[in-house]
Amino acid sequence: MNLAADPRTAALALKVLEHYTRGAKAWFEDDDDAWAKGTLVQRTDDVSLGVARLIFERDDAAASTTAQLIAQTAPKPALPTPPPAPAMALHDEPARSLPARRMSIRAPTSDELKRVVARGSRLTGGRISSTARVDGSYVFDILFAELVEPGADAELLPPLCNPPILDCTPDLTTLSYLHEPAVLYNLRRRYERKEIYTYSGVVLVAMNPFHPVALYSPEDMARHARAARHGDPHLFAIAEDACRGMVNNKRNQTIIVYGESGSGKTTSAKYIMRYFAQAHHADTNDKQMSTVENQILATNPVFESFGNARTTRNDNSSRFGKFLDIKFERQRQRIVGGRIRTFLLERSRVVYQPPTERNYHIFYQLLAGADAPLRAALRLDGPHAAADAFHYTRQGGPGSAAIPGVSDADDFAVSDASLEMVGIDSVRRGHIWRTLAGILHLGNVSFSGSESTGTFVEPQCEHHFAIAADLLGVAEASLRQWLTKRQLVTRHDHILAKVNRTQALVIRDSIAKFVYSRLFDWILGPINASLLPTEVDESQTFFVGVLDIYGFEHFERNSFEQFCINYANEKLQQNFNHHVFKIEQEEYQREQLQNWTFIGFQDNQPCIDLIEGKPIGILALLDEESRLEQGSDRKFTEKLYRQFAPAPHQPSHAPPAPPSSASYFRKPRFSNSSFTVRHYAHEVTYEGDGFLEKNKDTVPDEVLDLLCTSSFEFVSTLAMSHVADAARDQASPKTGGGNSSSNGLGTSNAGAG
Repeated sequence: MNLAADPRTAALALKVLEHYTRGAKAWFEDDDDAWAKGTLVQRTDDVSLGVARLIFERDDAAASTTAQLIAQTAPKPALPTPPPAPAMALHDEPARSLPARRMSIRAPTSDELKRVVARGSRLTGGRISSTARVDGSYVFDILFAELVEPGADAELLPPLCNPPILDCTPDLTTLSYLHEPAVLYNLRRRYERKEIYTYSGVVLVAMNPFHPVALYSPEDMARHARAARHGDPHLFAIAEDACRGMVNNKRNQTIIVYGESGSGKTTSAKYIMRYFAQAHHADTNDKQMSTVENQILATNPVFESFGNARTTRNDNSSRFGKFLDIKFERQRQRIVGGRIRTFLLERSRVVYQPPTERNYHIFYQLLAGADAPLRAALRLDGPHAAADAFHYTRQGGPGSAAIPGVSDADDFAVSDASLEMVGIDSVRRGHIWRTLAGILHLGNVSFSGSESTGTFVEPQCEHHFAIAADLLGVAEASLRQWLTKRQLVTRHDHILAKVNRTQALVIRDSIAKFVYSRLFDWILGPINASLLPTEVDESQTFFVGVLDIYGFEHFERNSFEQFCINYANEKLQQNFNHHVFKIEQEEYQREQLQNWTFIGFQDNQPCIDLIEGKPIGILALLDEESRLEQGSDRKFTEKLYRQFAPAPHQPSHAPPAPPSSASYFRKPRFSNSSFTVRHYAHEVTYEGDGFLEKNKDTVPDEVLDLLCTSSFEFVSTLAMSHVADAARDQASPKTGGGNSSSNGLGTSNAGAG
């Protein structure tokens, strides 16, 4: 086959290659360093064959046969791997292996290039672009026709390095070449210089240093307050931009903080809130303003105590999402109030923690910091005074209860004072501690029994059972009955049926999760009441919102919680794509701007359609299975396989899934109970076991009735608020499916287990 390039093709191809001259530097995917630099030492253009060969020597390679072609620079030391960045998602894929082979680096003969062209045309229909690792060098071959064909991918060529003058640039958009290795290299160089912030246009990328840094002093605040964006990237500059946008455009603003788990989102959000509260004191003698600002800051330790926990990735991981809107008076631009909304609380953590992890901080703080009278009242004294005495706080294993450098006793004092600051008096704080203690004692109740005897509370647990019933304000006999039996309703009668030990444990845990989640919701009430005084006219305010949601998660074992978290992050990524890429470039096209290159981006809409599509998305199928009397996790995953990954010749009664969405779903080869979703950040395999229970996440009606009639008015209020919320939800039109999974992103706590 004759693949020789015509003169026009050759001219266009050589134009594309004009920057690839001797001494030019480019990036190559590498097994050792993910990306490695290479210097172009030889380029051969064979116009008669229409092929180019580029030979690069790896910059840190030892002296080789190419040493005489270009002066060698000193070897570059290995760079430390920086932590994940919260504001920009970077690809986390293994480097592509390059075939290594021995050959001398010299000008290729015409016969060698002919063989390259012939082999490429035979194996790939005329496409030969490829890179081969040869000792300390990279050999890249490509046809002229590949460079100029319609829709040719600019990434066919090795990505060029930016000139040294742009090293450590504070804004990624100023780079001559903006691609993955350039972004990673620039972030790494800045991180080495302890410059943890970098702009990417309107986006701020933050690299978590994992230690305190002196960047947030009052002087730093003053430098950014009421000033245009400075050259140095900073959280405070982003906060100030939001304030200026609110004032100048007379529109509400929102700052979205997102990234991987452990990337520093919660800490970043706290500094942003501190900036708003402290940087613009129009009148320091204004007591009302000072009170509101202090209350806004006091919400941080409250929500960290009740909504954060130690995980394998982060000792203070947010296990819920939070949106705070800080309200500013339109005329004077001073803070006059705020409102907080929470969502996606990880309820399953109350009853289960993986190895080395903890339950929510507040349980350990209570056990470590309560004084003697409070301990006695809650029966947390004597042998029940430590975290390892309770099932709900010791599942992480030996040593997991203590976090290095953290005093739970001191943090309890901070949490107690913060609750007082946000308007929760000592009586209601006592109710909170009593409720938490009741949950702890309930977790120590275990069961035995057989089919003949039925299930019963084990004798050694009777002490904890009695305390739990007393603290929660329910009769022991009634609690015992509904833990070990369930009521079957027939057309003419109500029948009590025995439950087995496993079912009894599920009921016990459902009570603990229910009470804690309602307590978490309740805390919002007095907080919002104190943050937004009744005299504030909201129609005369603007707000700046701060969204802090836990980041994309990918663990060894992933369940319903990770599915909901990653779904939320898919929606955030879509928002990012829409505003940073789509809207901007559509504006360029409308204005018919010249001299700009379209920036391609990975549209994650097909993945979102896979998850939330109706009537055949993952959530729709989960809700459908959850409504069935005989629904099960196995049947749910089988539905997913039939819908999105059917076996050859397997009949399917449902309408076929869109091909673009189905390509984001995969059935693991060696599992019949899990499924894999190709997310924007990483492929994640989810274990289907437990999906239905966590999606429904309800307590039996009899238990709910029992809690509603509790003699402890605080607990009965929590239960009755759930009944009222359920009635309101049932009366209002739903935008999602019938269960929590479809609606969880917009309501408090729904969705995450």
